Amino acid sequence: MSAVSVANKQKTSKAASQAAHEEKQKRRRIRQTKRTRPEPAEQKEKFSWKNFFTLAKGSDPWITAVTVILIVFGMIMVISTKQGTTIGDTRGFLIEVIKQLMFLIVAWEFGVVYLSRHYPYGLFNYKSMQNMLIAGYTIVLVLVALVGTEAGGSKAWLRLFGGLTIQPSEFGKPLLIILLASAARFAGMKKKAKSGEPVSFFRMFSRPLILMGISIIFIGGLQKDFGSLIITLGIGLVGLLVTSDENIEKWQRIILISFLVILIILIIGIYFSDIFVRLFSDTPLLRHIAIRIENMQDPYANIHSQGYQPANALYSLADSGIFGKGLGNSVRKYGFLTQAESDYILAIVVEETGVIGLGLISICYAILLWRLAHWALAARKPYDKVLFSCSAAYFMLHFFINVGGVSTLIPMTGVPLLMISAGGSALISACMVIGICQNRIARLVHDEKLRLAQKETLRERIEESDEDLVYEDS
Repeated sequence: MSAVSVANKQKTSKAASQAAHEEKQKRRRIRQTKRTRPEPAEQKEKFSWKNFFTLAKGSDPWITAVTVILIVFGMIMVISTKQGTTIGDTRGFLIEVIKQLMFLIVAWEFGVVYLSRHYPYGLFNYKSMQNMLIAGYTIVLVLVALVGTEAGGSKAWLRLFGGLTIQPSEFGKPLLIILLASAARFAGMKKKAKSGEPVSFFRMFSRPLILMGISIIFIGGLQKDFGSLIITLGIGLVGLLVTSDENIEKWQRIILISFLVILIILIIGIYFSDIFVRLFSDTPLLRHIAIRIENMQDPYANIHSQGYQPANALYSLADSGIFGKGLGNSVRKYGFLTQAESDYILAIVVEETGVIGLGLISICYAILLWRLAHWALAARKPYDKVLFSCSAAYFMLHFFINVGGVSTLIPMTGVPLLMISAGGSALISACMVIGICQNRIARLVHDEKLRLAQKETLRERIEESDEDLVYEDS
């Protein structure tokens, strides 16, 4: 081989290497341009009717699907039960249906869609904002105690204009979830910024504990709404125990042991003795609880008085079968169950749709709890972990307490079946929790994509550096 041919070959090889290097540089500039371009979620949104129905990009589709199924199925069942509670009053029936439809629209548009896109995460972490929310919530509870409406032994409703009523205690549950999640941000902090001391349990959870104390005084003591109180304290218990911090482990053990002791006492007093019945019967504030415990122990003992509704709820369950009697064909919504559209709606659901309807609701709740548990385990930040855990506890407690009360497995406490029972307060509150969770899920998905993109960028830069070294050597 001549020297000229060797030189030509080296020149051709060098030209090819240079062309490949320039192509690499061109692709690198294109990738840098794409990386500096803002994400679609960060760009200014243009007006679109689609934004009124769609959630934030990255939301969990499973949670969205079961939420839609539950609220649509709940709306159908509310319309069915209203036929019985407003029999002979067509105008009243239409008003009730329109009212529930308005609640549904507000719950979906504000609770789910708006909060999934625009939940002010940073705003609710300010102490001043939290103090304002707690103060406002307390003022509303005072108004309920002074001018509230009583129903079913509980004075828990505040009457507004046009016959509308709200139950403020339902909005206290999402507020407690937010406060617990915000408090968990301090988990893992070894020292306080100024004093240099560890962050104590009471300093970390001061505001959630204050809200739980307010709930005990007003919801339990004045309103006598022990169902809402149990769920509120249950959410608080989960939030306090899920937070991981070595500085509060001592108090977490004390709380867990105390809870187990109280639970054992309640089981013994309700299921294995009549001590609570005798004790509560002599206390005017707790007399209705004694009646509900008696109805659970023997629903047919006072079937023509206090046990009328529990017994008829069991009759509805027994008459259902696999497929039920068909939508609209329930018998006991016509006066046999006076709270057929709210606390006892599950009895009507099972009577009309049978085991299929109960299975649909149970599967939807199971999927909802599964996805919230999944995100709680996947979350890296204590805020998100506590938020998803407390939200799961919120839905789980509502489901089991309502189902247990209707089936007389536990005393009836007047807790609605979320997204199924009639009423606006519980529906809007539940959808608010869904919207907040979807907002944080979308953020988690975005952060994970960003982390993977940064990892891929780092890998590409390493590869390009190696190629540059090879080119320089050549």
